Amino acid sequence: MAKTEKVRRKDLIQPDQFISTTDILIAYCSKHKTKMISIVISLIILVFSSLWIKNNQNKKSLGMESLYFNVEQAKSAKESNSKDKIKQIRLILDEFSEGPQKQRALLVLADEYFNGASYDKAIDFYQNVLNGSRSSLHHYLANMGIAYSLEGKKDYKNAINAYKTTIQYSNEYPLFDIYVGLARCYELNNEKNEALLTLREMQNKFPSHSKIDGIQSKIKELGV
Repeated sequence: MAKTEKVRRKDLIQPDQFISTTDILIAYCSKHKTKMISIVISLIILVFSSLWIKNNQNKKSLGMESLYFNVEQAKSAKESNSKDKIKQIRLILDEFSEGPQKQRALLVLADEYFNGASYDKAIDFYQNVLNGSRSSLHHYLANMGIAYSLEGKKDYKNAINAYKTTIQYSNEYPLFDIYVGLARCYELNNEKNEALLTLREMQNKFPSHSKIDGIQSKIKELGV
């Protein structure tokens, strides 16, 4: 029977296989105690800092939403006229910090200027939204507001360009009324053929729209 030779620790060439991973980790931590404490403290600070920042962001967002709610209330006040609404909204706007809620509030203010026929002021605030917001919806609404405002000023040539810009950057937002505005401005600018082309394009794009019968009637009217 073959004799089994006993393996002793001092005979091992490789790292001691009798020492567990836990023992190695404990030994390493003991040797580098200061470094390990610094890492642990840094991680704790990082975690609590992240939680603090997130909490502050949530509070800020809730505060901005509350301010935007006040803007909507000022807009909906039945006892106020357009000038009073604008004055109140502008006062609330001063309390906003930069962010999506402020851009929405600027759109509300621009709409109020439009409703009061202050088209140049409306265009200025719509342009502020285009410059300050990254939201495609905000851009769509601002471009549409600029187009309507230019039409309100009877600047049909620039209104046509604004309607085209709205269509170009629509990002799948509703376009039926934008095409209606474009055709209307062509007609008012004495560009009857362009108006007809736009209306016929609408027949192809919106064949099942609830208002398509009105478009077909307009085509007949202009085609006479």
